[in-house]
Amino acid sequence: MQNILDRHLILYILIGIWGAVVDFGSFYILNAILDGQYIIANTVGSFLGILNNFIFNYKYNFKVTDNFLKRCAIFFAIGISGIVVSNFIMLVLVGNYNLNSSFAKLAALCFVVAAQYTINRFVTFKKNM
Repeated sequence: MQNILDRHLILYILIGIWGAVVDFGSFYILNAILDGQYIIANTVGSFLGILNNFIFNYKYNFKVTDNFLKRCAIFFAIGISGIVVSNFIMLVLVGNYNLNSSFAKLAALCFVVAAQYTINRFVTFKKNM
């Protein structure tokens, strides 16, 4: 049982790293294009990262094949909650502490990823849904 948890965690982290690259890369490009509209850039980048992570976790990590739409809805609900929290963290860090939006994005990403792993591992991708 412990090996399965370790394997899932390792794959989740690897998939999450790729998702973070998609998320942060999209954010960085959009933030430059949108000239400082970091909340819009964060929302779009986060959504793309969530989409990436769901597909890879569903297909390659947890390898569940049932209840696709239900799992997808739960994953995206958790993801959207993460976007809201991330946007709030960024608003506080940029607005109140004048932190660079890229650094604020990284700080928010660290917090949100840890919470989302825990919820997704034990809710979204549990074996019997």
